[in-house]
Amino acid sequence: MLVELDIKNFAIIKALKVRFQENMTVLIGETGAGKSIIIDAVSLLMGGRGQKEMVRSGEKKAVVTGLFEIDKEAKQISALCEKYGLPDADGGQLIISRELALKGRNVVRINGQLTTINVLRELGNYLVDIHGQNDQQILMDQERQIDLVDNYAAGDLKPDLVQYQQDYAAWKKLTEKLQHLKSDAQELAQKQDILTFQNDELTAADLTDPDEDEQLEEEYNELNNYQKIIDTANYLMQLYDDEDQGIETLLGNAQSAASELSEYGTKFKDIAKTIDDGVYALSDARSELSSVLDEMDFDEERFQYVSNRLDLLNSLKKKYGPTLADVFAFYEKVQQELSQFETGGLDEDVLQKQVAEVEQRLTAEAKKLHQIRVKTANTLEEKIKQELADLYMAKAKFVIDISTTATFTKKGMDEIVFLISPNPGEDLMPLVKIVSGGEQSRLILALKTIFSRVEPVGTMIFDEIDTGVSGRVSAAIGKKLHSIGESKQVIAITHSPQVAAASDQKYLVAKEVKDGATYTQIGPLTQEETVTAIAEMMAGSDVTQAAKQNAQDLMKSFRNKNNEI
Repeated sequence: MLVELDIKNFAIIKALKVRFQENMTVLIGETGAGKSIIIDAVSLLMGGRGQKEMVRSGEKKAVVTGLFEIDKEAKQISALCEKYGLPDADGGQLIISRELALKGRNVVRINGQLTTINVLRELGNYLVDIHGQNDQQILMDQERQIDLVDNYAAGDLKPDLVQYQQDYAAWKKLTEKLQHLKSDAQELAQKQDILTFQNDELTAADLTDPDEDEQLEEEYNELNNYQKIIDTANYLMQLYDDEDQGIETLLGNAQSAASELSEYGTKFKDIAKTIDDGVYALSDARSELSSVLDEMDFDEERFQYVSNRLDLLNSLKKKYGPTLADVFAFYEKVQQELSQFETGGLDEDVLQKQVAEVEQRLTAEAKKLHQIRVKTANTLEEKIKQELADLYMAKAKFVIDISTTATFTKKGMDEIVFLISPNPGEDLMPLVKIVSGGEQSRLILALKTIFSRVEPVGTMIFDEIDTGVSGRVSAAIGKKLHSIGESKQVIAITHSPQVAAASDQKYLVAKEVKDGATYTQIGPLTQEETVTAIAEMMAGSDVTQAAKQNAQDLMKSFRNKNNEI
């Protein structure tokens, strides 16, 4: 619950500090005194939108701080603090501070640590529920009405809902994968066709050796230049075989001369040795040339094979290379990718079977959720009708309509809409269609009376929820607010004497003009001040003794009624 609110330089508020109590508290005061501004300040603490216009004129920044007392069982708050690395509610307390600056960024602190607006909003969902005159909150939000039924069902439904949502997550993943497979079926088929073509082409090439192209290049070069090789070899052999000027004759003469020269000194022996080595090398070369001439033969068929094979390998290198080794690597990759198709890695039938199995479980689980919701809805309908009757809407019809969706949703296969017919003869219609402010206020209050018991927040704020009603209806609203205040902290702004009389605490919000500046103050009223304030709400500024007596009688009647509750 909200224990203390400290406001500085916010709108017309210069400095205001107020401590709130348990049960039901009303804020009363003249229009424009600043009651709604106090609620705006609380809204800011819950992550509401901050604007520079909220900073008091002449000041540089506004600061709003709230001290909250946290129930030990409020595990969601502790979990959020842990999730975002915030200091936990030490001693059961949480301090939230928010600064709005004319220049520079806004600052949010939770238990002294800086955090973000988004974190503040998430945390605020478990602290305060604010209902304003024009708000369309969760009760009027058709998409979230299923949550209200589920929260009310609580333990009867939660384990089944958790199991359903686990299977639903698996179903979503499988169906998305299946949808992806179907949507890409053409692309996959094309890819498989390309891979098959590439695999067939490479298989037909009968690749066995990554160096085959180099070997064939050498063989092709010999075959392609066969005649030149033969002619050159024969020419060299002729140089050897000339008796007068042949290589062997000339080298023989040189060898003899060098041998004779070597007898004249050591350094000449090296020359002789070099010439001897040359003679032996040229002799070996002659033998090799002779072998070439004896062994070399031109095979036209082999030449055509080598030529064609090289063309094929070069073509493959252009497509999948640049080297033949790269072609081999690409061939292996193609075979691996094709194996995925062949082994069923992308098998649509397998996915279809898995989806069908999960859908069978989901159908059974959704049916169980539906049965629990129907039973809960029946109970809720009766309770809400009774609450509406207490608020003088006994002839209103209220129905929780549960229809079945065409497919699975995160919450099952149910769609829930709250329908109402405020007056006899009117058709049932969704809550958001209600036009009358008084009817809407009473309906929201009736719903909040029921659902407040399962709402996670500790504080509920009502900003003039009694607008558009008067007399006995106002009294009934006051009684309902007091009833909610028995389990939640209720803070209500009101201009209704009946609502004010029903409260446990009354705070007066007053505006004062001093030295040309406007100030707002707030404080609790004594018993005597309360009587006067309620008398003014009933009779205006001309408060007579009779008006005070009426105020006392009104307060007394509520005390008696509340004691009967």
